[in-house]
This record gives sequence, structure tokens and C-alpha cells, in this order.
Amino acid sequence: MDNGQLLPLLGGFALGAALAGGAVYAWAAKKLKREHERVMHVEQARQLGAQQVTQARKQIEQLQRECHELRLAVRPAPRPVPPPPAPIDAAEATRRYAESKLQPPAPVEAPKPFKDTVVLPKSQY
Repeated sequence: MDNGQLLPLLGGFALGAALAGGAVYAWAAKKLKREHERVMHVEQARQLGAQQVTQARKQIEQLQRECHELRLAVRPAPRPVPPPPAPIDAAEATRRYAESKLQPPAPVEAPKPFKDTVVLPKSQY
């Protein structure tokens, strides 16, 4: 190979390398731009989600405050205290005790071999 052939060969190689480099640069720039747009889209979605969470928390706090105010405004009426049972005199207590001893003991219920059948509501199927 002489210098007359070497110079066009090196020039062609340099031109091909420059074109290949340009093509790779364009491809990488396009891909990088798409990735940047995707990242920006994800960041915007994250910010929107954070705003919605903040708004939801504020609404929850407001509802809790209102619920507390309603609880304070609508206090339940106090329940009347049931009267204590009337005391039983000693003669009546003795009579009841004697009657309970004279009655035969209740028959012992035999154990069941199977549990009773329970029909479940349709919502629990």
C-alpha cells in the first residue's frame, strides 16, 4: 500500500467513524430525551399524589374536628340507675332454700355427638 491509497482509506475510515459517532449521539440523545420526559412525568405524578394525600389529610382532620364537635353537642342522656334489689327477709330466704333442696336435681343433659347445624347468611359464602 502506498501513500496514495492510505490517505483516502484513513479519510474514509475517519468519515465513517464520524458518521457512526453522529448516529450514536443522535440515538443516545433521543433515548435520553425520552427517559428525561418519563422521569418528569413520574415526578409530576408523585407531586400530584403528594398534594392529594395532603388534601385528604386536611379533610380527615376537618371531619374529625366536626365529629368531635357533634359528639360534644349531642351528649347522650344519662341512664337511670336501676334500683337496688329489695332485701329478702330471713324467713323468705329460708323457705326458698328449703324448697330448692326438696326439688329433685335437674337431669344432666347428655353430650351431643354433633354440633347443631347453623345456616349461614348468603353474604358469607
